[in-house]
Amino acid sequence: MSPRVFALAAILACAPATIAKAECLKAEQEGQAVEGRLERVRFIDVAYGNRVEVAFILNLASPACLEGSDEYDNVPGTLKIHVFSMDKAMLAQLGTSVGRRIRVLGWAFGEHTAHHHAPIVMRVTTARVLP
Repeated sequence: MSPRVFALAAILACAPATIAKAECLKAEQEGQAVEGRLERVRFIDVAYGNRVEVAFILNLASPACLEGSDEYDNVPGTLKIHVFSMDKAMLAQLGTSVGRRIRVLGWAFGEHTAHHHAPIVMRVTTARVLP
């Protein structure tokens, strides 16, 4: 094996150890940020007489993970986050952002009820449409 090939092989062998692991979202902490393409999805809840629920789902380009002290707050990775807000103005902004790439800030936690429609759920406090 030539010295150049050997050096390249050594670099490639060490690369996974030197590449930093992406940081996970922290559960129950304000200011967590994610970005992706927003969609509005209808879910039918059979347990409640086929009641229809509509949720905003943020589709991520790369998986996000979540770390927290509760069991459900530990998500190894997902490409979908259920985003919501209790603020009418923020809900309206999310509604006008459907189909677009957005960046949101908020408070993340793990899915733990039938009304949560992705492994990570985020109460959004700020949203911005991306170019």
